[in-house]
Amino acid sequence: MHHPHFGSESPISNHTRHAVPGIVRVMPSAVAKTTPKSIPNPLTHEEQAMCERVAARLHADLSVLVGQLPESARNGSGMSKHLDIVRNTTQRVAHALRDPSPSIQTLVKLPGTKGLEQLLAAMGEAGLKPQSIELAQIAVSQFEQLISNLAGSHTKLINRINAPGTTSSDSPLGSIEQRRAVFESAIGVTGRSAQTSISLYAFRRSPENPEVLQRALASGLIQTTVMPGGMPVVIRAGDTLQWDDPENRSFDLLDDSKPEGNTPQALLKEFTTHPLPTVSSQGRSDNLIQVIDPADLDGPQTIDVITAMRSNHPFSDPQTGKMTLDEVWSLVNCPTAQLVFDIYLHRELERLVRPAIDAQLWYPNLSSPGGQRWITRYPSPPRLELLGEGISRAQTKLHPRHGELTGLFFDRLGWDPSEYVGFRCEVIYPVWRAGYCMSFQPTDAQTQYDD
Repeated sequence: MHHPHFGSESPISNHTRHAVPGIVRVMPSAVAKTTPKSIPNPLTHEEQAMCERVAARLHADLSVLVGQLPESARNGSGMSKHLDIVRNTTQRVAHALRDPSPSIQTLVKLPGTKGLEQLLAAMGEAGLKPQSIELAQIAVSQFEQLISNLAGSHTKLINRINAPGTTSSDSPLGSIEQRRAVFESAIGVTGRSAQTSISLYAFRRSPENPEVLQRALASGLIQTTVMPGGMPVVIRAGDTLQWDDPENRSFDLLDDSKPEGNTPQALLKEFTTHPLPTVSSQGRSDNLIQVIDPADLDGPQTIDVITAMRSNHPFSDPQTGKMTLDEVWSLVNCPTAQLVFDIYLHRELERLVRPAIDAQLWYPNLSSPGGQRWITRYPSPPRLELLGEGISRAQTKLHPRHGELTGLFFDRLGWDPSEYVGFRCEVIYPVWRAGYCMSFQPTDAQTQYDD
């Protein structure tokens, strides 16, 4: 499912000191005495998870506040001048906020709590929203408590974070064993399951009208089993962006027909079980639902089904002026053993954005309370893989025919795959009812916090 508002990583300098020729004489009376430094204890998995949670909240709340500053005051130097506080504090905040997704290293980049408190006080004097400052103050208090519990000082916490043995290994929360347990339990609840869920997207600007963003989607379930009395097989696709332009706004199948009623043409028949199931397309363009009914309902049925469609959207949000390609979702409606989530961006678009991935507790309208994603983000986020240009790396062990599917997808669209850059998220036992969200932050937003 695609959700637009589709709502719907410093240069390293190496300083080399050249040796001066000469004789080094050892003075017998000059005996060096050294005291070995104690090696800090690495963080445990549980402590890492605590740090990541605090980092996520600090990143979110500080980003909101910095976003309320004039554009010229959103980098380190400009912020220092605008708020009249030391530049070291604002530079560290700006550096920490450069990353679109927070991590444990966010706590390393940020200043200590005293510096953050001074920052918030200056922001209050500058007239920023009191409610936003109050939320950030809570986050700073939690940071102070975290420092006290884990290290005693910010410097010591940084040493523990960077200590040998503190790794980026997944937290026990959301481990593959726990996700498998959710998968198996959800089958008993829903009477449905699938071996592999597939979401394959492609985006480009319309060659005829650059103000139109064209999206294509192939989605489906491989070896999906429906038990008698179980929930039906449903594939959803839509967006929540309002756009008053009926001539350019469209939601069509690949043969340009409308997804309404009995729509066998929605199927990619080469990848769907025969005899073909019945596809009923219903709903609105912002919430299109395709119900898949197996040809035989006498008992448990296992089928493969892939549907495909295309749609047009505004390139820029008419309300904010921002690019609508901000978030793309793959929703785990059905208990699924494997997820393959691919997005291909035309190289013109790929130059404009920087991608990130996470998993969210799926709200019905794909929103989060107050827009604060740290509240609904699952621990142990998935990983994002760069596939590179073209589709030569489209094949995956999770779906033996995925390379073939990707090639057919671009062929049916009439789009040249060599012009596209691919990104992939693969998950074993994706969390049932989670939304896996690939977000795209404009590259110019990456520089707003730089000097």
